[in-house]
Amino acid sequence: MKGLRIRSASEQVADFLREEIQRRVWIGTMPGEHWLVNQLHTGRNTVRMALDLLEAEGVLLPQGHGRRRKIAPIDTPVTETFRVTIFLYCARDRQDANVHEIMHQLTKCGYEVKLAPKTLTDLDMNVARVAKMVKKIETDAWLVCAASSEVLNWFSTQATPSFAVFGRFSMSNMAGTGPDKLPAYKAAIRRLVELGHRRIVLLLPPQVRKPEIAQLPQQILCEMESHGIKISSYNLPDWESSPTGLRQCLDFLFSLTPPTALFIEEPFEFFAVRDHLAKKGIFAPRDVSLICSDYHPVFEWCDPSVSCIRWSVDPLVRRVIRWVENSKRGKEDRESSFFRASFIEGGSISAVTRLL
Repeated sequence: MKGLRIRSASEQVADFLREEIQRRVWIGTMPGEHWLVNQLHTGRNTVRMALDLLEAEGVLLPQGHGRRRKIAPIDTPVTETFRVTIFLYCARDRQDANVHEIMHQLTKCGYEVKLAPKTLTDLDMNVARVAKMVKKIETDAWLVCAASSEVLNWFSTQATPSFAVFGRFSMSNMAGTGPDKLPAYKAAIRRLVELGHRRIVLLLPPQVRKPEIAQLPQQILCEMESHGIKISSYNLPDWESSPTGLRQCLDFLFSLTPPTALFIEEPFEFFAVRDHLAKKGIFAPRDVSLICSDYHPVFEWCDPSVSCIRWSVDPLVRRVIRWVENSKRGKEDRESSFFRASFIEGGSISAVTRLL
């Protein structure tokens, strides 16, 4: 009987990196050790040994001390596979379930799918930097996730077809899709008003606040105003999109006129907000109601349950596949579409019983 061999951590990391290279996640040169350590959440020695293994195999080529390793040419047969490159908003989206589902379904359909080596956040959503990277990548189509109107406008003028997944595509001349969250927001606001809430704050990311407020936040604020809530910068505060920036924003809000309800964009931000407020003795829903503008399966395990805005990934994937099919056939497709999202009331909101 053959003995059991447990693969070392460095061998497992080498396997993962080899697969990513085959999928052309990285082209030309490998990212540096420091970047890989941060992305893979493993030790520097483990990453270094994994890179050494790939170098010994000839997958990576040394470039001298202090220089990034070069990726050896991949000897693959020439095919007519249609190549789709996904331009993510931030590195965290590499673990996003929706991104994985899009990649899985496109691969099942026979398309070659890869991720761009850098994200929009890595490039500060800067059009010139985006253009410089995009022009180095050989692909037949782009899926651009949660981009600004400036970035999408640039993509819409390029020869290679592009499709906006979320983002401000309604302001650009390109195809795109995303959930129609306005009816869900309106339902949530109506419910909050019924529960006595007047001090409602939207903690939304910078890409929908700058350089000007996007259409959706404007419509949400109008809905709040229609219920007699006086609107100011208090309801849509400016904050730096970082853990420190989020905590500073919360401290500022609750030191002056504490909100009775908060809309929080991302699930990870929801838990960061709940954790930080609890450390200050502010608990949901006793002291403040919390609503997440997105859904995550972990919400099912929470007690109290999380109020959120939920939508299905299925119409998103169907629209992306239809657009890629049209692009492969050479058919121009610049249709924008939205799909339904719903407000799901959970135990993280309640009636206003006291004001902090």
